[in-house]
Amino acid sequence: MENILPDTNHISNGDSAQPLQAALYARVSTERQEKEETIESQVAEVKQKIEADGNILPPKNLFVDDGWTGMMLARPALDAMRDAIKENQIQVVYVYDLGRLSRDFTNQLILLREFEIARIKFISLRDINPTTPAEEMMQKIMGIFHDYDRRNTAEKFRRGKLFKARSGILINGSALYGYNYIKKTETEPAHYEVNEEEARAVRLIWHWHAVEGVSMHSIIKKLYDLGIRPRKRKSPFWSRGPITRMLKCETYASGQVYYNKSEAVEAKKPLKNDKYKRVSKTSRRVRTKEDWIPFKVPIIIDDPSLYEKNKRILELNKKYARKNKKYNYLLSEIIWCGCGNRRAGDGCLKTGHFYYRCIERIHKFPRKDRRCYLKGANAVILDQMLWDELMQHLQSKDLIRKHAEAWLKNQAVTSVDTQHRTNLDAQIEKITEEEKRYSKAYGSGALEFEQYMELVKDAKKRKKGFQKEIEEQEALTSKESIDIGVDELCAETEKVLCTMNFSNKKQVIRDIIEKVIIKERRSVEVWCHISLPQLVTASTVNVGYEPIGRYRRFAQCR
Repeated sequence: MENILPDTNHISNGDSAQPLQAALYARVSTERQEKEETIESQVAEVKQKIEADGNILPPKNLFVDDGWTGMMLARPALDAMRDAIKENQIQVVYVYDLGRLSRDFTNQLILLREFEIARIKFISLRDINPTTPAEEMMQKIMGIFHDYDRRNTAEKFRRGKLFKARSGILINGSALYGYNYIKKTETEPAHYEVNEEEARAVRLIWHWHAVEGVSMHSIIKKLYDLGIRPRKRKSPFWSRGPITRMLKCETYASGQVYYNKSEAVEAKKPLKNDKYKRVSKTSRRVRTKEDWIPFKVPIIIDDPSLYEKNKRILELNKKYARKNKKYNYLLSEIIWCGCGNRRAGDGCLKTGHFYYRCIERIHKFPRKDRRCYLKGANAVILDQMLWDELMQHLQSKDLIRKHAEAWLKNQAVTSVDTQHRTNLDAQIEKITEEEKRYSKAYGSGALEFEQYMELVKDAKKRKKGFQKEIEEQEALTSKESIDIGVDELCAETEKVLCTMNFSNKKQVIRDIIEKVIIKERRSVEVWCHISLPQLVTASTVNVGYEPIGRYRRFAQCR
């Protein structure tokens, strides 16, 4: 190929003796390439080319994306270089090859077109730098080869791994918790062996869950008390996710681990909506079981029936989970703890006890180094107590009559539907602009006279219709009277207040109450947008506690 392609790598500055402001872009897509320092070799070789061409490379114009896939157009360093081009800080761009710029042919064309519009020279050390239409066509063909090479390489890796797996060679490099991955040697292939320390934790978790019926919450506490930490040891305590996956994993009881169990796909609902992603396929999709390739590994759980018990318990937990049937917390999002943190709803569906607890207690469980030791408040009692006090004020006949009279008076003066009038005015303004465009088009000769008259006639007809609707609305407003009495309005208001559902109650709470604070000595402080004499003395109403369980306390009014 090198013998038949023209030598276009040397790009001179033309007639100008002034050196050009150059930019260097380099990229590698894997950690392995980073460790092998392939990006340093790219940068070094491109720098030599820039120096040979007599151009200048300022330090700020060195753009490097370490560990970013070439399939994604959104990359931090690439975006920074594109921004610098828009600000006219760059005159020529150097890359090692087109594949470093992008491994997707469509994205290559987008970037090259941007360079062309900005009049930026583009130089690739391993590709054609066109000066004629024929060479430009050859550059695009080379871009297609980069795209094909990416796809071909990925397919070779996939088929090679499948062949090894079907030949009985263990592919799974990351071992499950409870096992160690032993690399292959000259005498034996790669395999799993039991990690006795981790296997003990697996047996304990399965026994607690399937035999003793211990809850997930209690399992986390037991592991913390025993000093058993997760494998990566980033946190001193476990979370629910790894324990649930451990209980669902059949490998511990069956002695079989699978390769080709899932495939990488682009996430439909990504957990993080970050602007930059190192890889595009961030989610996994399970393949059909026929495609799974099994390998034999040592068994950790001797009783295989525990797997079915775990499976059945997890299904029941999912069926009766709190998210499917939970208590509706009336004060959620506006309730605070005296320590300054928010309080969140936390309770037990089985016992029917629900509380507002400080989030520090929830997030730091089961650690004992938290700052806040204020007790939880019974949500059922607090919600009902606050709502009753609020209704006692809102149902005041004097208050209802006062606001009813003010509302009726206001309606009599400003009963015009202002939103509808605004929409009508906007439509008339839009048609006026439309008429101006028709006149300009006729004046420039883009429209014949007959076409112009027909379009203008239709526009005027629509404009007249909107103006007539405004006149009718104004005439109706001037004669309109509110046919409802104060007593009737008061009665209807009381009826609505007494029949509100949970959503309506929550909306009323949001409109009136700024925040609720659970303070020391079991007192409640309520911040409102209106004066509530009954709630001003709420600080004197104590919310007491009576022990009913090992980790729960029941609140009652005194």
